[in-house]
Amino acid sequence: MKRLTLIALAILIVLTAMLILACCEMSSTPRAISDRYEDVAGGYKADTRSGNAGDSATFTFEGVKTFNCLVLKERGDIIDDYEVIAHGKTIYRSEAIGRYKYCSFPTVTTGSVAIKVNACRGKWKIRDIEAYLIHDSYTPSFTVTSYIMTDRAYKLNDSDCDMMSASTCFNLFGGVYFDKDGGLHMQDFLIGGRSIKGEQAVRGAVSNIRRYNPSASIVCTLLGNKDLTHDGLDTQARHSSAMGEHADALADACNALISQFGLDGVSFDYEYPRNRKESEIYSSFLTELRQTLPRDKLLTAAFSLWNIGARDGIPVSVLNTLSRVELMTYDGFDGRGNHSAFYNMCAKALHDLDKMGLDISKADLGIPFYCRATDRSTYASDYASAADRLGKWGDSLYNRITSGGKSYDALCYYNGRQTVYDKTCYAIDTGAGGVMVWHYSCDSSDSELSLYGAIKRAVASRRQ
Repeated sequence: MKRLTLIALAILIVLTAMLILACCEMSSTPRAISDRYEDVAGGYKADTRSGNAGDSATFTFEGVKTFNCLVLKERGDIIDDYEVIAHGKTIYRSEAIGRYKYCSFPTVTTGSVAIKVNACRGKWKIRDIEAYLIHDSYTPSFTVTSYIMTDRAYKLNDSDCDMMSASTCFNLFGGVYFDKDGGLHMQDFLIGGRSIKGEQAVRGAVSNIRRYNPSASIVCTLLGNKDLTHDGLDTQARHSSAMGEHADALADACNALISQFGLDGVSFDYEYPRNRKESEIYSSFLTELRQTLPRDKLLTAAFSLWNIGARDGIPVSVLNTLSRVELMTYDGFDGRGNHSAFYNMCAKALHDLDKMGLDISKADLGIPFYCRATDRSTYASDYASAADRLGKWGDSLYNRITSGGKSYDALCYYNGRQTVYDKTCYAIDTGAGGVMVWHYSCDSSDSELSLYGAIKRAVASRRQ
C-alpha cells in the first residue's frame, strides 16, 4: 500500500509539473486584442491543414472579410518559410510559425487566404487561424526609445532627419560613468580626428538630438562598468558600493546631471547583479532614486527576462515604480538558435511578465537592430550591412564569421523589416508601453530598407 501511495504521489507530481509548464506557455491571443476586436475568421473552412514543402492550405471564411492581422498556430515547429496569399498575391511572408505567430500587414478584403509552405523540416500541420481588423489601438503614451551612443549623437547631421523622426525618446549611452563613491565621470572622445572632452561631447549630443527631434525626450544611461579611478573593483562590487553605502551621493549626481544638461531623466543598464544581496542593493537604490528625482523626470532601466522576478533577481514590484522598463528581449536563443524570435522574445515574454504582475504599460519591448549566429557564438553584426540581402521579408542569412579561431559560414538571425513591423504592431495592440531599439547606429540609412521605417509604418497603421 505504501508503495502504491508513493507511485500515486510521483504521478501527481509529474502531472502538476506538466500543468505548470503548460500554464507557462502562451498560445492564445491576449484578451487586450480578443476582447476588443472580432475574430472575423471564426467559422472558417479549410481544404487541408497539413502538407509538405510546396503545398498550400486554403482557409475560406463565412463571407468576405476585411482584416489586417492573421494569427497562425502550428502543431510543432516544422515550417521554415511560408507566405500568406490573397487574391493571388503574397500579402505576408515569414520564416516560422510555431506555437503562435501574429502576422500584420496592410488591410485586405477577401473571402479566403492560402498559406503556402515553401520550406519545412517534415510534414507540417496548421492547428488554427484567426483574423482581426485592428484599428485605433495606438495611444499617445506609446514610446519608441532608441539607444544612441554619445559619439554618434554628437555627429548627427541632416542625413539623420528621417531616422531620428521615428523615435519619441533617446537613451544617450556610453558617455557617463560612476565610480564606487557615486561620483560621475564623462568619457573623452576622438571624433573626426579631434579630441572632445566628455562634458562637451554629452552637451553636443544632447543639443543635436534636440535639433533633429525637438519633441523627443532624452535620458542618459549611467554605467558602472569601468574602473576609471583605479579602485580595483569589479562591475558588481562597484555598483554595490555606489548604490549602497554611497547611494545618496549617486542620487545627488543624477539630479545634478539632469539639471546640467537639460535631460528628461536618467537610466541604468546594470548587467548583472550576481546574487540576492546585490539585487537588493540595486532594487533599494532604484526605489529611493525614484523618490528623489523630480516627479516630471524619467527613471528607466534595462533588464533581461531571466533577471526579473527570479529568486536572486529584481522584484516586479520594484520595476513597477520605474517610469519605463526596457526589456532586453534579444540574445535569448530559442530551439532554432534564433536570438529574438517573435514567440519567445515577444509574445511569450509579454504574456509571462503580465502574469508576474509587471505593469505592461511601462514595458518597452526590446528590438535588436543586429544579428546573432544561430550556433550561439559571440558573433554579432548590424542590420545595415545585410539589409539589401534580407529583402522585405527575410530574417536569416549566412555570414562569414570567425569564432573560436575558425572561419566558417554561419546562419545568422536578424529581426528584418516584417518581423520589426509585427513586433511593433503586437506591442501597440497588447497595450505595451512601447518598443526599445538597440541601437540607432545599426539601421540602414536607406528609407526603403530602414527598420525605423517599419516601426513608423506600424505606428501609422494603428492610428487609423
